[in-house]
This record gives sequence, C-alpha cells and structure tokens, in this order.
Amino acid sequence: MEKAAENVDAGAAAQLQLKLFGSWASSYTHRVQLAMRLKGLAFEYAEEDLGNKSDALLRLNPVYKKVPVLVHDGRSLAESVIILQYLDDAFPASRQLLPADAFDRAVARFWCHFGDDKLGPAVGAVFASTGEEQEAAVRQVHENLALIEAELREGAFKGRRFFGGDEVGFLDVVLGCGSYWLAVFEEVTGVQLVDAEAFPLFHAWLRDFEAQDEVRETIPSIDRLLEYARGLRQMLVAMAAGAGAGAASADAPTAAPPAAAPPAATTADIAVDI
Repeated sequence: MEKAAENVDAGAAAQLQLKLFGSWASSYTHRVQLAMRLKGLAFEYAEEDLGNKSDALLRLNPVYKKVPVLVHDGRSLAESVIILQYLDDAFPASRQLLPADAFDRAVARFWCHFGDDKLGPAVGAVFASTGEEQEAAVRQVHENLALIEAELREGAFKGRRFFGGDEVGFLDVVLGCGSYWLAVFEEVTGVQLVDAEAFPLFHAWLRDFEAQDEVRETIPSIDRLLEYARGLRQMLVAMAAGAGAGAASADAPTAAPPAAAPPAATTADIAVDI
C-alpha cells in the first residue's frame, strides 16, 4: 500500500479503497500515481507484466487491455486522463488538479489532448526511427514545443510557474509525466529535443516540475530508464529495418530482442508520450 500523504487522516485514507494496476515504465501509470500523491490519496499498487497480463487486468479493461486501470470500491476505470478527471470529481475535498474556472478547465483539456495527439507521437517517432525519417520527426517535435513555448510566453499560461498556476495542476501532470523521457531519448538517440535557448520557458518549467517531491517519488531512476530505453530502441530499429527489407530472404536469420527490451508483443503498450 502506498503511503498516505501527511495532510490526510490515516483512518480516512484507509477507507478510500483505491487500487492501481500499472507498469513501472508507463508514463500513463505515472500520471495517476502522481495525481493521487498530489491529492494525498492512499492507494494500493499492482505491477503488471505487459508481456503476460494478469487475468485481473484483462477483466477490468477488456476494451484496450492496457494500464493504467484504477479500481475504486470495486469499480474500474481505464485511460489515464479519464482517471485524473474522476479523481477530482470523486474526491472534491482533496487538492483539485483542474482549474476552478470553466474556460481554464477547457484550455487545460485542449492542451492535454495536444500533448497526447501531437507532441507524444512525434517524440515516439524520433525514438523509433533513424536517418531522414528521424530528422523529420525531430522537426515535428520542435514545432510542437514552439507552440507550447508561445503559450507560456504570451498565451494562456503567461507568467505562471506551472501550467496550473503556482502549483502543479492537471496539465502539468499530463505533460510532465513523460517529459522525463525527453532527456532519456536525447541520450539514447544522440539528438537534441529540448534546447534551453530555443525553448527557455518550457525548459525551466520541466526542471521545476521534475524537482517536486511528489514527482521525484513517482519517476523511476534515470539509470533504469536509460537501460530500458536502450534495449527498446535496438529492438524497434531492428524491427523497422526488417519491415523495410520485406521478405527478401525468408531463410535469413533474425536478431534476438535485446535483453533489456520487453517482448515484442508489448511494444504497443509502452508509453513514450509527454
């Protein structure tokens, strides 16, 4: 059972009956973990092997069969953003992550969708590609970051420490849980994604976000992430090369997946969003 935050009565926290099914490397899982820590909610955590998913996970999320899944008082919810909104609605007395103003809430949801629909896939494409394809993906990442930088400089989030204001909020959780992959991918691929000179406000926000105690408690160590990412990239690049070669030689030997990488069947479950 995860430790309850100090500002929550231990007896009351024990009655919350929250259980999270997740994966240690999943940024979607980290979103929910971080949100519950910020809100001071006690929860039980069940680590899933994405190469051999539990019967419980498949029963609780029969549509997507993915993590995270949150169980509250015996009822299950899937999809990280839906879970975050539910936590605000279900526990109104705890710290609210979404803004109180209706327009600000809509803006936060819009940029949340932008992160999942535009920025995350571009970052994933950088990681899984090489050559000209990777160069094009890097340009797409920079174009997306430029849009966020403009919002921080002169748009909806101008003058704010975090997207949520003085404290980490809903959009910070969604964008931040996954942004740590940027430094990991830079190390593994050798390309620069976040230039402090080109994106000073985004860079400063990311450093501030990563320094928060709840975030440091949630995000795995950089060494563990690097080991995982190196093995995964080797496998993805090898798979892409094999697909490009087609069936030129049906008898040609294929390389075994790197030891650090997950089974090939799990690659669709890996979160590289930011």
